[in-house]
Amino acid sequence: MNIVNFSSDEFETKQIEVAHLEEVLKDFRRDGYVIFKDIFPKEYVNSLYSDFINTYGHYFSEENDKNVIKVGNKRIQVSVEVKGAFNSPNLYANPFVLNFLRSIFNNCFIISDLTCVSSLPGAKKMRIHRDGAIFEGLALAPLLPAHAIGLLIPLIPFTRLNGPTRYWPGSHRINQSLADFEENLNFIEPEIDTGSCILMDHRLVHSGNPNRSEQIRPLLYCNYSLPWYFDYINFKHEAHLKVEDTNFEKIPEEYKPFFQRRNMKLL
Repeated sequence: MNIVNFSSDEFETKQIEVAHLEEVLKDFRRDGYVIFKDIFPKEYVNSLYSDFINTYGHYFSEENDKNVIKVGNKRIQVSVEVKGAFNSPNLYANPFVLNFLRSIFNNCFIISDLTCVSSLPGAKKMRIHRDGAIFEGLALAPLLPAHAIGLLIPLIPFTRLNGPTRYWPGSHRINQSLADFEENLNFIEPEIDTGSCILMDHRLVHSGNPNRSEQIRPLLYCNYSLPWYFDYINFKHEAHLKVEDTNFEKIPEEYKPFFQRRNMKLL
């Protein structure tokens, strides 16, 4: 598993050492994912969880709400507004994440959306899918560099009981139908504690496991992409990135360009 532990020197400088970064990039390009360990303070992740439940908890019993997208059995996707604990560079501008993204995207990227997918108690296995692909089915597609990367942050510890996500390493480089992965046993199911995260190529094949616990299991997605890419499947009728003017003004000037697509809709 591509688990990245940072040294005390890296935490002090908030920079990934050059040789270490090259290793991380090599692993990511080969396998389509890396796991960054302990880069968010647990107290901060707890505040994200608290804000999320307090603001959106009622959606879990109102499945027809216009702000809710059902993405599977007892699985709900909510667009998270950039406010409160979510309006913080701690989330969207983590120095280790930015260091990584700047290398992958050659300093040219934006935040495409901020969402949270919650697996409710009793949720069944999710369908196998990719979060987004371009030129799908063409021989060229697996050869292209990443066009979008998801920063996936568990808001509670992900365990065998509540259903860690299943990933097929290297599947972003395989021009193969999703049905073929049903019998493919070359997957990982990382259990991830709060404070850690996964960075995932949007083309990587994955699937949510059943939630056998009694607790809602929220997974926060802060998705970054090249400026020309749109997720036209999930966000046709609602904004990709919800930021009111008053909250936009609270964002430091150096990070405001990340939010250039705020409040945009395709239709």
